[in-house]
Amino acid sequence: MRETGRGPEPHPLMLVNARIIDPSRGSDFHGDLYVAGGVIKDAAFGLAAAGIPEGAEVVDCRGAVVAPGLVDMRAFIGEPGAEHRETLASASHAAAAGGVTTIACQPETDPPVDDPAIVDFILRRARDTAVVRVHPMAAITKGLRGEEMTEIGLLQAAGAVAFTDGARSLKSAQVLRRALTYARDFDALIVHHTEDASMSGGAMNEGAYASRLGLSGIPKAAETIVLER
Repeated sequence: MRETGRGPEPHPLMLVNARIIDPSRGSDFHGDLYVAGGVIKDAAFGLAAAGIPEGAEVVDCRGAVVAPGLVDMRAFIGEPGAEHRETLASASHAAAAGGVTTIACQPETDPPVDDPAIVDFILRRARDTAVVRVHPMAAITKGLRGEEMTEIGLLQAAGAVAFTDGARSLKSAQVLRRALTYARDFDALIVHHTEDASMSGGAMNEGAYASRLGLSGIPKAAETIVLER
């Protein structure tokens, strides 16, 4: 790296033999990509053959994908409450290793993310320890119990990007209706797990293969009933 007035500047990179995916342009092709000063300067088939800039480090991607950072919208992280299992720091490093640059945390922590103070805690911890962008989702109901709605407005103001009870589906249609109505006033996003727990205890999709294998099947209605409601 070269030292500049703004800190170390990375060496130029020429990534060759890559599968380059750019959703913003709808492009998906095999070629080369040139990066200088941390900025993508060019990407094209046969770019390296036309000449590699002096001082550039050449990396043979061997067909690996080069694409914008991925977003994990359903990350179950142990912090707070189960740091022995996973922390925001360790989860963020695992995400970065897999090409994920943004994660949205589920509220199923201990305590659950049902209070603005917990949202603030996650954001501060992520700022201090995480290496990727972290966005907390807050609970729809207090304690994830499906009974009493949380303060959606205050949680959103604290930094919650969406509201969900995680892997739990709300049984009460009244509570869900109130949450959707309240969220509409704040232009808040509700992410509801559409699965009826009383019908989803099987081992695989319901059908001929489940019958042949003697396994309990999960019917399609386990999702559609909740979705239609």
